[in-house]
Amino acid sequence: MNDDFVTAARVTDVAPGTGKAVIVGEREIALFNVAGVFYALENHCPHQGGPLADGWLDGAVVTCPWHAWTFKLSDGKMTLGDFARVDTFEVRVEGNDVRISRTPQSTAQ
Repeated sequence: MNDDFVTAARVTDVAPGTGKAVIVGEREIALFNVAGVFYALENHCPHQGGPLADGWLDGAVVTCPWHAWTFKLSDGKMTLGDFARVDTFEVRVEGNDVRISRTPQSTAQ
């Protein structure tokens, strides 16, 4: 069985309303817990590489801590305009394991 998902964290590692940087394959991913729903996206803001996992959450939107660019966790689209986005990754919760796909979701959304 070719499983594209890797265990990146435990459910208890990411408290609701917080984010955490994790490594999936060779990529650094920002993993967020929004009221028990987990989202994963590229951890580097396309503006100047700010660590999105260190940003602040407002519902399912993260704000980059460096220059306040904001991205929807659901699809990685920037909320301030249509000129930037970050890759998103499918997340599965299996028991206490949070598993993230190594392959970004399609950007044709």
